[in-house]
Amino acid sequence: MSKMITPVAAVLLAACLFTSASAEVTSDWPGFRGPGGRGIATDQVTAKSWDATNENDTAILWKTDVPGLGHASPTIIGDKIFLATAVPASGDAPLNVGRNGNTDAADDNGEQTWWVLCYDKATGKELWRKTARKGEPKATRHAKATHANTTIAADADHVVAFFGSEGLYCYDHDGNLLWQRDLGVINVSKYGIGWGYASSPAIHGDRIVLVCDDPTDPYVVTLRLSDGEEIWRKSRLDDCERSWGTALIHTDDDVTQVVVNGWPWIVSYDLETGDEVWRIEGGGDNPIPTPFVHDDRIYITNAHGGPSPIYAIATDAKGNLTESESAAEQSVVWQVDRGGCYMSTPVVWGDYLYLGNTNGVLRCFHAETGEKIYEERLGSGASITASLVAADDKIYCPSENGKMYVVQAGPEFKILAENEMEHPCFATPAISEGILYIRTTKTLIAIQPVPESSTETVSQTRPNILFIAVDDLRPSMGCYGDPVAITPNMDRLAARGVQFDRAYCQVAVCNPSRASLMTGLRPDNLGVWTLPIHFREAKPDAVTMPQWFRKFGYTAVSHGKIYHNPTPDPQSWSEPIRKLRSLPNPYPDGTREQVQAAMKELPARDWRKNNLRNPSTAAPDLDDTEVLDGARTEMAIEDLRRLGQQSEPFFLAMGYIRPHLAWVAPKKYWDMHDPAKLPVLEDQQVIPNTPGYAPSNNSELSHYVDLIDMPRPWDDRELPLEKRRHLVHAYYACVSYVDAQIGRLLDTLEEESLAENTIVVLWSDHGWKFGENRGWGKMTNYEIDARVPLLIAAPGMKTAGQKTDQLAELLDLFPTLCELAGIDTPDFVDGRSLVPILKDPQTKVHDTAMSQYYRNFEGHQYMGYSMRTNDYRFIEWRDFETGEVTDRELYDHRTSDIESENIVASASADLVNQLTKQLVQSHPRKPLRMTPAVHSNPNPGRWSAELSFTNKTETELMVYPITSSGRRGRATRIKPSQDARFNARLGGVFVVESEDGHVYEIHSPSFPPRPIVIE
Repeated sequence: MSKMITPVAAVLLAACLFTSASAEVTSDWPGFRGPGGRGIATDQVTAKSWDATNENDTAILWKTDVPGLGHASPTIIGDKIFLATAVPASGDAPLNVGRNGNTDAADDNGEQTWWVLCYDKATGKELWRKTARKGEPKATRHAKATHANTTIAADADHVVAFFGSEGLYCYDHDGNLLWQRDLGVINVSKYGIGWGYASSPAIHGDRIVLVCDDPTDPYVVTLRLSDGEEIWRKSRLDDCERSWGTALIHTDDDVTQVVVNGWPWIVSYDLETGDEVWRIEGGGDNPIPTPFVHDDRIYITNAHGGPSPIYAIATDAKGNLTESESAAEQSVVWQVDRGGCYMSTPVVWGDYLYLGNTNGVLRCFHAETGEKIYEERLGSGASITASLVAADDKIYCPSENGKMYVVQAGPEFKILAENEMEHPCFATPAISEGILYIRTTKTLIAIQPVPESSTETVSQTRPNILFIAVDDLRPSMGCYGDPVAITPNMDRLAARGVQFDRAYCQVAVCNPSRASLMTGLRPDNLGVWTLPIHFREAKPDAVTMPQWFRKFGYTAVSHGKIYHNPTPDPQSWSEPIRKLRSLPNPYPDGTREQVQAAMKELPARDWRKNNLRNPSTAAPDLDDTEVLDGARTEMAIEDLRRLGQQSEPFFLAMGYIRPHLAWVAPKKYWDMHDPAKLPVLEDQQVIPNTPGYAPSNNSELSHYVDLIDMPRPWDDRELPLEKRRHLVHAYYACVSYVDAQIGRLLDTLEEESLAENTIVVLWSDHGWKFGENRGWGKMTNYEIDARVPLLIAAPGMKTAGQKTDQLAELLDLFPTLCELAGIDTPDFVDGRSLVPILKDPQTKVHDTAMSQYYRNFEGHQYMGYSMRTNDYRFIEWRDFETGEVTDRELYDHRTSDIESENIVASASADLVNQLTKQLVQSHPRKPLRMTPAVHSNPNPGRWSAELSFTNKTETELMVYPITSSGRRGRATRIKPSQDARFNARLGGVFVVESEDGHVYEIHSPSFPPRPIVIE
């Protein structure tokens, strides 16, 4: 695919060419980071804003698909662009995008083809491709790398591609092979794991310089460009254990030196002889950035393992600058010990040095003095791996999140634009004649400057999203027709959106319901059906809704209960979840003693002996913000105001705990309701002719000290009428309390002028029973538990205030919000967009809505599949381990919204067969497995093995032991630069997560023990 020049673009290009020619600026970008490796283009006007996803954006001169992952940068000589790539023979090359520390090599060792590609600079048309090598790679690569990381070096006659272990190749500009050399296996590794080769060739006159820092035999070598013959080779044993940077070749006072970043030493060599010119002790132990020269200063940085120095060294330096004070005094212009780059090479523009980091932070230092000017974050999800380039007083910062951040050069931090690149960017851009040439993981794009007056809207302003979850909320709301509910704020939200009267959860209990909604996967596809299992153990590579939105530039921030606590999933969010301040105890004095006394009376083996909870209700005389949900709302409002000021759209999630037990709400909300007027059910019965495992056992309420003897639905006794009335009163009070907090959020949207560009969605994870069929709580397959309130309000909605009876599932929220926000809908989601219903509430999207529930009853496991159609609810119970049918239920919803009569035995065979066929088509009968993908080996004879972790990240790590059933144990926290050791066993599994969400790794002990370093 190639997008060609438009007539307007051609005129603009001609203007740029004329300007460049008059300034006598070279059009060549002959290797990594262009002339001198400096990464700058002077006297050229370059683009500020563009959107690579917009086919009509006139800033996009052309866009061409490129095979292979895009790590090698464009090289430009004359009218040609040269690229290197490696393409696997089968499947797509895996790539780990984002700040995920991992020492493991990529699973990409099958047959590859290493290509050298040539494109026409003006049109993006591929001119030729040459196969340098085909076969299995001789060394592994890093999960964030490719098998072709290096950038081509070229001059007027030669095109030099070096693929490390796969060989060195020299072509002419027409693709004819002039010569090739095999330098053997160059396995740049650490901890015995091959991380791949990444040092690009450098050309100077008739010399090629290659850095080959294999830890077992590190060396730098110079070859003749004309025929590839070796001129000299310098061993770097004891000087460098490994490095990945490109050599700097610089001439000063008739001495041409080769400066190579390294650890433990950074060394300069004489290009003619290979003799050492100077050296200085390195800092970070994984040196990657390339040295470069600006104003007679050589800038060098690295960062890993703690140290992160920046050096400014005089170009005429001599000797050992670390051990000789006189040499250092004369040659080290300045040095700072912290603030350097790990992967990205910095750039100097004017008086300032700019450094981009993998954590998305941009640092600025004065280039002459080393004074730190600022340190600012580019944006949520930003991660800078590629190197910075500069032109036209702009600093270009390519990011793995698919954005190009353009920063104003100068001492004040100012982001001029955040431009969509459509795909992650690992390659350093090239600049030629005012055009930016940018390689993403999929494409090569030419971007031209466009006068501001003629620029179309580069990036349509995407709507914000306020994502409100309310736990255990049945449709006890005024807008749903409840005459005693006091919910004016949820009612006003319904008035500005569409109300779904028949929306259903996928599992009527917190964890699986939320995990399914947030990943877009049905429970059987996700493997989460119960409370204990974190979905990351069931499906480690799952992509959640906020994760997906972050790929498109959204800042995702969470408060309260979005996932099932305590599993907040930091990977989903742009920022660590903020901790709540300490709040007053909402219970009266003496409550603790009451609970302790009750626990003492419990039988020895009662599971509540040390786990009994406070009373199920409380009415403290406290302000809203001194109780849990109000305090969290206060924090969410702070973030609404903050996020509303930034240029990026936000995805703000606010999860309310109430009306989940315990029912605690400020006293004033209790006073709103007259308990005598609240609905209290009497004469309820368990549905007859149903299997014993169909109803729930009301056990949730028995966790609380005042409900220890909570009767089960089938017991002869039931709660006293006044107790039932009190519990209903408590529930309604909590609903009104949460409603007031939602009102505060909606008011803030208005106050901050955000309402017109914010999608607001309100949902509950499942319903709740007030004694229906003698049940209290959730945890069934019936309408009362599966049906949830769902409100969606979007900017410009023409159907505002309308209701729909069309079937909907919580799974549908993922694709619905994607479509409303104007971003791609992932192909892995199981739900369907509800946007057609939002446009026309009479439009059908689903014929059925599916729920399911797992039971362990009398030592046997069952899975019940519950299918809601327009007229019926059909339930098929199956043996969990075999998939065989054990029982069925059928309810006619044409006559009642509450299931009370199972008619499966009396219904027509045709109806039952039709419903069975529908259900089996969507949920085939098959065995299920409760143990998730990530679990420890239960073999009791495992050998003991020590497991150690070192935290070299900038955030706190949490290490969770995983049981044989897949449950998480208590987390051990490791602060930055600290270690932790575990007495584990072979076959054990540990999950590591970082507080900032950038790390998620799974590790097991090995023998002999191998230290695990999280970076």
